[in-house]
Amino acid sequence: MRSLDHARALCESYLPGLLDGLSKIPFEQREAPGGGTLAVFRASGGPSLVIPKEYGGLGASPLDAVRVTRAIGAHAPSLAVATTMHHFSVATLFTFAESIKNSGMEWALLEAITSRSLLVSSGFAEGRPAQGILSPTMTATPVDGGYRINGSKKPCSLSHSMDLLTASVAVPAPGGGQQTAFLLMPATLRGITRHPFWGSSVLAGAESDEVRLTDVFIEEELVIPTENGPDGMLDDLQTVGFIWFELLITASYLGMASTLVERALADGRGAVTDRAALGTRLETATQLLEGAARAMQAGETDDDALARVLMARYGAQDAITDAARQAVEMLGGMSFIRSPEVAYLVAACQCAAFHPPSRASVAASLVDYLDGTRPFMMNDSAPAPAAQPPAAPQAPVQQAPMQPSVVPPAGAPAPGPTIEPAPTPPPTSAPARAADAAPVTVPGPRPQPVITYSPQPAAPRTDERSGMTADDAADWDQASSLFDGAEGIRLTARDCDLRYWFANVPQRTLRGNILGYSPELVTPDFLHEPGPLRDALVQEVAFRALAEERAARAIGYIVACAPDSTTAEFYATQLMDETRHAMIFRNHLRNLGIDEQDVAAVIARETSHDRAAILDPLEEYGMPIVREQQDFVGGVVLLTILVEGFLAPSFELSERKWRPIDPRMADMEKGAAIDEVRHLAVGTSIIREHLQRHPDEKERLVDLIRDGMRLWEQLPVSDQLTRWENWFQEGIEPHLAAIGDYEVWDGRRLADTTPEERLQKAVEVTSIVHSTRLTDMGLGRALIY
Repeated sequence: MRSLDHARALCESYLPGLLDGLSKIPFEQREAPGGGTLAVFRASGGPSLVIPKEYGGLGASPLDAVRVTRAIGAHAPSLAVATTMHHFSVATLFTFAESIKNSGMEWALLEAITSRSLLVSSGFAEGRPAQGILSPTMTATPVDGGYRINGSKKPCSLSHSMDLLTASVAVPAPGGGQQTAFLLMPATLRGITRHPFWGSSVLAGAESDEVRLTDVFIEEELVIPTENGPDGMLDDLQTVGFIWFELLITASYLGMASTLVERALADGRGAVTDRAALGTRLETATQLLEGAARAMQAGETDDDALARVLMARYGAQDAITDAARQAVEMLGGMSFIRSPEVAYLVAACQCAAFHPPSRASVAASLVDYLDGTRPFMMNDSAPAPAAQPPAAPQAPVQQAPMQPSVVPPAGAPAPGPTIEPAPTPPPTSAPARAADAAPVTVPGPRPQPVITYSPQPAAPRTDERSGMTADDAADWDQASSLFDGAEGIRLTARDCDLRYWFANVPQRTLRGNILGYSPELVTPDFLHEPGPLRDALVQEVAFRALAEERAARAIGYIVACAPDSTTAEFYATQLMDETRHAMIFRNHLRNLGIDEQDVAAVIARETSHDRAAILDPLEEYGMPIVREQQDFVGGVVLLTILVEGFLAPSFELSERKWRPIDPRMADMEKGAAIDEVRHLAVGTSIIREHLQRHPDEKERLVDLIRDGMRLWEQLPVSDQLTRWENWFQEGIEPHLAAIGDYEVWDGRRLADTTPEERLQKAVEVTSIVHSTRLTDMGLGRALIY
């Protein structure tokens, strides 16, 4: 089909490899939650499509964006709808560019979306009956340093894969009353939770579940006031965003219908005049949509332009549904029965009617515009459906004898899609999904089968501060872990001085066990035998010993430049903690049968690659800050965020996974993790208090964190952890019966986990730790970089 082929070629020029990558995923998997299409979209550079080149994006014009979206819709309907919401959100962002620039974030935000392929979801108002499109469903309560956000968005596309969330929110206006503001936030902030909502199998891959915000704290800079026109009309910037949305969402359904029409034309059934009429009907939609895109490209973005775009959308919508119906009729009943894709696509095309604004909600305004009574006004009081892919229409689905349904294989954590006969979509909500994960290819001498894993979302967390006391935080039995919410605990250097350390750590954390584990625990004999499990443990222990020693040496410089005795005392205790950690891990190499005189050589050999690739770059970046510059605050920021914040969750995962295999290792890791939680909490409070006294330091510290996080993303930490996890996976196979029903975290048996799942869990917790700590410091803006 000529126009669709042109759209595909244009898509390949902008997003190389996208369509080929999608075609390698079975259609039913593409349309299921966690089907892997978003990973392909990210890898091809899709998030940058409509971002102007001046911000590092691909700079697709409205016309090109419509054609690319049509091509995506023809191959992966759910992906087209989900990513339309991303492009709509991004378009709103760059039309807000001047406002964002005033807050000091514009370049960093848009650069981050392009350089890191971030996905941005839309939490703008729902179109519930008697509520307008722009009426915020979220509220913001002013608090010290920012706002507490509460509310929910359902459905919210990209709910599990989003990196950033944009939304409209009601905030107090300077002169009294309320005004609408635009907010953006990292999706990992505490208090953001996902809940099942989408009950249909049609367009389920768009991840359109409910997103709730419960007392989510964001800094003032991330809330940008807007200027609605009179009577709640759209302002100029929002008008541009809505034009983008109408063009791209309609293009998504144009792509779906194009697939059906292309099949009908290729099949050659029916009279040639009927086939010509079918193609002409679809091209009617194409010309309407592309004409509207050309007008936007020519600079027509006012209210009159929005009216014309809406009329083009409604006309195209009619042509799309007509063409889809005619194509299915031409293909015939056997094609409909035998091809689940045909039934799916005709049902999906009907959803074009349910995106905002509905015809009824703007009918009066369009009539006034058409007869010249007054300019077109899309009013905020007009009811409209949600700006999300709606539930599949029931009537078309009931006509279809076959519909996709998700059936989980035995023992699997995430459903694998299959096609089963079903007269209607299943009534239950689709299971929640977290971010799509690409298959992981593992380096190393023992490669494992490639497995695609769609992780479950992190457990819901609110912004309530941990009620744990400083003494409890050091207690072996009372201390909470990062996996269980300890990232929210607040401790200060005054709470954790030398007196505290001597009174709590030796007896309550270590329980008198200077080597970090209870004396009755033993190292199993099978860990002395060559094999992947021993390889994983030896290399992990060796790296931990070296990393802890290097951290201790850096902390020595922080002690030396501490500004007062309180912080000097605390970092002296952290120096002791890290030195002890290095000692106990060196000792564990002896437990594994390595002679004492060989321990140093084994550490050097086992860590040679990771030392050069990971530790050396970190040291080269951080050491000059504390050694030459004697920048105490900068050193604390880097130690808390770049070192402890990244490493602590993976160390805690280590304790959990080794518990049934090597209890000595697990005890050592648990004691070290208790220390790390304390280090994170106190480091956070030091920075928070510093910024309260010196707010002018914020920009410098934000830049320091951004640079450090960019460095971290370049380090092959994922390769290292993947290598260890694959060795571990291979090594535990003979011991699954002994591991039994042991749960590595609540509700998840270790025996059922995969390397990808365990790594994803560590990534989730790391993201929560970073979001919580940086927000608590007052440096949450560094999360958007």
